[in-house]
Amino acid sequence: MSKKMKILIFSSLLLNVLLAGVVIGDVSHRFHKEYFVRKSVKEFASKLPGDKAALFLETVKRVHLNNRDAYNQIREARKEAMNLLSAPEFDEAAYRLQVEKIHELRSLMKHRLADATIELARQFSQKERSALAQHLRHFKQHSQDSSLSSEDKSARHEN
Repeated sequence: MSKKMKILIFSSLLLNVLLAGVVIGDVSHRFHKEYFVRKSVKEFASKLPGDKAALFLETVKRVHLNNRDAYNQIREARKEAMNLLSAPEFDEAAYRLQVEKIHELRSLMKHRLADATIELARQFSQKERSALAQHLRHFKQHSQDSSLSSEDKSARHEN
């Protein structure tokens, strides 16, 4: 076997190993995030009285189901925006339209979460609302950290 062929095979194997590592890392990160969300929700619900825990879990489930379609639309709009961005001819108007659609869908999801939080707050005691606020702070912080790159995380913690 020639030296060039050996280098080519070695390079190919190395790139395949790196690619496999990236794929496995991404998949495990997604499972960890889903596990954290489920664990966090159940953990918080366990601290509430039975009827309030059931109300909280039902509300979380309802918001999740209501937002599922919006999340899928965001994913499709993001994919379309990336296609527009990498097209041979950049269509600024179409790109702006997709970005605006993503912003509107995210806003809709946030409004649904806020409405659900208001609904819960009406039925929770002051102590339970404080615990809910703490849960939402912790959940929001973890969600932001898990979506940031390593560089963004270190820059955020430096400030």
